[in-house]
Parts: sequence; C-alpha cells; structure tokens
Amino acid sequence: MRFGLFLAAMAATAASALAQDAFLTGAQIKVAFAGKTVSGTEDGSAYQEKLLANGSIQGRSNLDGSYTGEWEVDGNEICFYYDDDDDDEDDDCSRVVLKGASVIFVDDDGSRSRATLR
Repeated sequence: MRFGLFLAAMAATAASALAQDAFLTGAQIKVAFAGKTVSGTEDGSAYQEKLLANGSIQGRSNLDGSYTGEWEVDGNEICFYYDDDDDDEDDDCSRVVLKGASVIFVDDDGSRSRATLR
C-alpha cells in the first residue's frame, strides 16, 4: 500500500513540475532553435541534428549515419520531417519546454522526450 501511495505521489509531483514549466510560443521556438544543434537518444541510438535557419536539418545518428530533413514551426509546435523517413506518420510535431540547455518535447498524446540544445 505504501508503495502505491509513493508512486501516486511521484506521478503527481512529475505532472505538477511539468505544468509549472511554460511551453514556448512559436516565435520563441524559432529564436531558440534556429542555427542550434539538438542532441539526444531515440530508440537507443544517439543523434545530433543541426537545425539550420533556412529550415533544413543536417543530422547524424549512431544507427543511421548521416541524414537530412526539414524543420518548421507550426503554431506553437516544432515539426520535424525527414527525407528518408518511411514512417506512415504525416508529421512529428511537439510542444516545447526549454530549461537552460534541456529540452522537453511533448507530443499530442502527452508522451515526452528529452534532448539537449546547444
């Protein structure tokens, strides 16, 4: 019983912490990301993506090697499109929380991924 209460308290604390962090607006996303490099891990593979001011992406991952794509701001979300992406999803758009160099991408379904912005 104590463990269940502990987990419930931890989940509430995590949700409260994210709620206190403000999502960036579209204009803030453009300023924060243009010309910067995003790095993180996805599906167990480390990646780095240079987000150029013209909307293109120059990326590299341990799994796929070099790749390219495009990024844009749509409303208050950042969207990523990859040239070699065979995924059936139309887009990969997320809301953004930025704390220093730490980025949290929040998808429409509430799932979160973390990265670093430099």
